[in-house]
Amino acid sequence: MRIITITVLISLVCVIPAFSVTQEEHDKLNSEYEKLRQEHTALIQDRNNLRKQAKFLLKYKQEITKAQQAMLDIEQERSRWELERQTLKAINKKLQGDIKLLKSQVENLGVTQMQLEEERDNIKKTLSKSKAGYIIIDDFKRQINDHKKENSRLMSEIKRLKRKREKLEDELVKAETTADVTKDQVKELKQKYSNAVRTNKILEKKLKRLPKEFAEIARENKVLLKRTALMHYNLGVFYSKNKEYIRAIAEFEKTIELNPEDALAYFNLGFIYAEHFVNRKKAIERFQQYLRLAKKDDKDIDWVKRYILTWQTWEGKKGIK
Repeated sequence: MRIITITVLISLVCVIPAFSVTQEEHDKLNSEYEKLRQEHTALIQDRNNLRKQAKFLLKYKQEITKAQQAMLDIEQERSRWELERQTLKAINKKLQGDIKLLKSQVENLGVTQMQLEEERDNIKKTLSKSKAGYIIIDDFKRQINDHKKENSRLMSEIKRLKRKREKLEDELVKAETTADVTKDQVKELKQKYSNAVRTNKILEKKLKRLPKEFAEIARENKVLLKRTALMHYNLGVFYSKNKEYIRAIAEFEKTIELNPEDALAYFNLGFIYAEHFVNRKKAIERFQQYLRLAKKDDKDIDWVKRYILTWQTWEGKKGIK
């Protein structure tokens, strides 16, 4: 939230330059000025605090949005892991069935191999002298070798399936562990979100009060600026009466800084530059600003116009020579 500092133009009641201030009044004015300065500093600090709170609210709102998105991502991840876990369980169950089937096949092959070996021995005894018998034996030998190769292949396949099953079991354990951790994280995030919602409601109530507080601060600033400008003007008059013209100039400059529409402050500056510093350029500049702001019935207008006309004419003649 941006806080806009409003520059307020204050119209002040005209103060007669001949006004005199005693030392006691001067001290009182200084005391009042110091008090006003402290109040103004406190107001600025309060305003900065409000800015920080507003920035904090925006930042905290973004964190809540990120937390909500993180919760959604975690929930989706948990669902994916759960689906994968179910899939792995189904695969593992199928592999166990395949392993049992392969074991059964291996056992059957062992029995078949024993039977074939018995048949081979019988054939050797019966057809030892027959060429045809040798051919049959050779054929049986090839069949036995083929059965041995198939048996070796099946044993390798069983070992590979066992390794795959062990790997799948490890992945299943990891998935279950990750799911448990994710559940704890989701629970923690839900608790943080609940706390954030409560905190956000409190901050929303504070935000609703901010416009009213800002309006009150602006009103107090107007009053403070008005009183401060008047105090600087009175100090300028006081220093002028005591012939402390440099300090008087500083006070009148501060007055027009706070209230650029103060015609009398411009007049007093022009008068000091004209009569006590003989700085006609600055005097004419301040007098012109005075004429722009002064009321038509101001008694000093004619004197100022004559001064400006006189010295501008003199400067013109001097330039011709």
